[in-house]
Amino acid sequence: MWKQVGNTLQRNIPTIERFDGIRAIQSHLNQRFQVEAYVQGYSSDKPELPDDCCRDCMVGKWLHGEGGKHCTDMALLNDLHESCYEFHEAASQALLLVELGKREAAMTIVRGSRFFKDASDRYQSNLAKLHLSFEMA
Repeated sequence: MWKQVGNTLQRNIPTIERFDGIRAIQSHLNQRFQVEAYVQGYSSDKPELPDDCCRDCMVGKWLHGEGGKHCTDMALLNDLHESCYEFHEAASQALLLVELGKREAAMTIVRGSRFFKDASDRYQSNLAKLHLSFEMA
């Protein structure tokens, strides 16, 4: 695509949004703390969780946009997606249990479930790896 600038033609190159892993990790931690606070009864505000990690969350939007086309580490992308999915699935189950009046069961998920804590830790690690891969490029 070309555009006219003065008397010359210049190629219009789309700007690729850089991946901000620090912001993504902070966003995830905020979401995790909101889920924990709701499940433990410290907050009455039910957290909003994305319905589809690939389409509805900040990282998913970036990965499926122009920026994500430049990430070639398929193993990292697969693990990132898997850890995001596992975390959101566990968080959704915990929120549902609270709604059903089963707060103790929900607290078990938040405190001891490998799908909540471990998936969250793995997701953060993957976000950091992705961030570094673009910083080092």
